[in-house]
Amino acid sequence: MPKEVKYQNAEPGDALVVSEGTTIELSHAFKGGEPNGLYDGGVIVDEPDNGRRLIEINAVCSMPDLPNWPEYDNIYGRWLEADEEPGVDGGDTDWQLLMYFDGRLVDQGKQGAPSWAKRLAENLCRKGDFEDESAKNR
Repeated sequence: MPKEVKYQNAEPGDALVVSEGTTIELSHAFKGGEPNGLYDGGVIVDEPDNGRRLIEINAVCSMPDLPNWPEYDNIYGRWLEADEEPGVDGGDTDWQLLMYFDGRLVDQGKQGAPSWAKRLAENLCRKGDFEDESAKNR
């Protein structure tokens, strides 16, 4: 099994998430944006039963108790066709997951969020096992 790489250190081809036989591999770097978001990134989802599929991912990372900020992190995705690239066409998202800081998960969108979505958001937002110690000590 490949080893998970923190997004901030990842190169295309690196595994961002390894979970239950599924690997989420960075294919297209995210564009930084406001507010505190990572947009139009691409990952390849490699699942034992479904093969390899490309998906566009967006994540908006928040911080607890920050005035005028939501009390959750937000990740959403759109499955791409073989001839599509992340960030070229906008459009509806297929799924969305809100991860409240009190532990609640709220699944939104046309489809349910994939089981790996929370772990990917933790990597992109550098939380949990992905805590960024250098930023924490500033």
